[in-house]
Amino acid sequence: MAVVALTLASCSLHVTKNGVSGNVFGHSFSGAKGQLPSGFPGNVPVPDASRVLVGGGTDNAWDVSFAVTGSLSSGTAAYRGKLQSAGYTISNVETGSTTVTSNTSVQSTNLDGSVFTAKNAQWTVQVESGSTSSGANGVLKAGEFVINITVVPAGSSPPSS
Repeated sequence: MAVVALTLASCSLHVTKNGVSGNVFGHSFSGAKGQLPSGFPGNVPVPDASRVLVGGGTDNAWDVSFAVTGSLSSGTAAYRGKLQSAGYTISNVETGSTTVTSNTSVQSTNLDGSVFTAKNAQWTVQVESGSTSSGANGVLKAGEFVINITVVPAGSSPPSS
């Protein structure tokens, strides 16, 4: 019984309509649908003309997906420029497209995207943007594409995708 009491004492949980946050064994976490997760750093720019799809964070790292209105190439370039204007150095820029064919179907999907890294003295931001020629299961509206960002402290490496 004492072990259960100690375990529960080291945990806290807060649930809201669109998210959850808390602390488990000394590790803070948050997750949210339609809003930035709790603790997301205010000095990390977010894409213009966007809405948060989902976001989560643990300790001092966050992952957020945005639906962005506009074209993939100009929207990604605008976000890269916004990060540069905020003092971030951009590196590892890659763009391209590929065709994916499902194993269970002859239908193929064209995927277009871009990745880059933005760094300043405080944060490393890994950015992945993309669009697809097929529907996104009602998640994206017409004219939207996705930008996903992973934010970690400077000197840390974002998880590889």
